[in-house]
Amino acid sequence: MKTCGIIAEYNPFHAGHIHQLKQIRNQFDAIVVITSGYFSQRGLPSLLSPYDKTRLALEYGADLVCLLPVQYTCQSAEYFVKYAMESLHYLGIDALCFGSECHSIKQLDNWYQNLKAQPIDPSHSQQRSTPVQIQPNDLLAMYYVANCKNYNIEPFCIPRDSSFASATSLRQSFFDGNKEPFSQYFHIEQYWQNYYPYLKTTLLLTSLADLETFFEARLKKAAQADTWESFLEQAISKNYSKARIQRTCLMILLQIKKAEMQNLTFQQTQVLGFNEIGQQLLKANKGKKI
Repeated sequence: MKTCGIIAEYNPFHAGHIHQLKQIRNQFDAIVVITSGYFSQRGLPSLLSPYDKTRLALEYGADLVCLLPVQYTCQSAEYFVKYAMESLHYLGIDALCFGSECHSIKQLDNWYQNLKAQPIDPSHSQQRSTPVQIQPNDLLAMYYVANCKNYNIEPFCIPRDSSFASATSLRQSFFDGNKEPFSQYFHIEQYWQNYYPYLKTTLLLTSLADLETFFEARLKKAAQADTWESFLEQAISKNYSKARIQRTCLMILLQIKKAEMQNLTFQQTQVLGFNEIGQQLLKANKGKKI
């Protein structure tokens, strides 16, 4: 079977994802999705549980859905892609499909080569370190293309269609009180303000020395704020993007320390769901890290 992989967040699942699955089904025999769980790559709580993501993905065309655990998910674009691609590689995919604003494999590869050639300041966010202004989806796509080369996987790019509402706009619309497609599956409590009291307590009661074993002791001062938005306003700086702060806070809440992340290696693929074709794929890969 000719198999195509998708790296997805589904936060939330929407019409653009259905369009992608349909496009792939016309050209491939099997579709494997690897998705994030309760938190996204940018450190946001996910409106959909991994099980509802699986249900919807299988309903609209996927054959096998696997989970990318949170310690792999909540990484900068480079490492998020690295771990997701390792997982898909073990499942023997032939191609990787992704959306892109620029819709050019050559341009994405050029951006990656330019980034590699430029000295990176580790104190800067990844977005600010790129040599040109790149859209967030193209930042991920740039690393998809680079990793496809490493694994001899064909990169398959679909242009992003502006007629489909973005995940960001759908989340905002839902929290503004509007009914959205698939909102019957949404978990309304999944936003940062609900987690902030626990984060604030942890930051205020943890010593600076112990916070250093996580990622960022400077957040202790910002934790004087009463709301998540006020906390973010104080924590974000030119060197620390919103996404980086969110990921850091998540690691503190989950008690995942800096040393654990530095020694992080891919362990195994975690299966969430499959149909008959997906079952065949699993049998074909029996004995691997699944």
